[in-house]
Amino acid sequence: MRIPKLTALSISLSFLLFVSCKSTEELEKENIYYGNALPMTGAQEIPAVATSATGTIDADYNRLTRTLSYKLTFSGLTDSAVAAHIHGLGEAGVVAPVVQTFTFPRRKEGSYSGTLLVDGVKIKEEDILAGRYYINIHSKAYTGGEIRGQLILTKQ
Repeated sequence: MRIPKLTALSISLSFLLFVSCKSTEELEKENIYYGNALPMTGAQEIPAVATSATGTIDADYNRLTRTLSYKLTFSGLTDSAVAAHIHGLGEAGVVAPVVQTFTFPRRKEGSYSGTLLVDGVKIKEEDILAGRYYINIHSKAYTGGEIRGQLILTKQ
């Protein structure tokens, strides 16, 4: 009599494990956050900058690997770019210190991409998911930053 009960229990547990297992695609979907074509403008700088320069931030954050991948695209800078940074903790309208510096192309337009580790010290996952970081590009004409964009990540 014990064998049928154990067999039934074993089959039930196996079924539950099978049903609860998620595919790699499902795990990725649950753990990747995206920021697509986030705008960068002079109006977002503090104080605001009167410039026709624009840019976009395309980013994704993978919670499993704690990796932020990003691509900045920009054009129309008043003068050549001299630097770009991630700043935090700073919501929209708030100035914050630099937490990551990029080695950036010295041009008026172009793109730049890279990855960084969300280490939990300089850059924290809960803050990045709450939109408390921003990226800005500095030019020779606007050394404090010519364009800025808030890093806002969401699930898709």
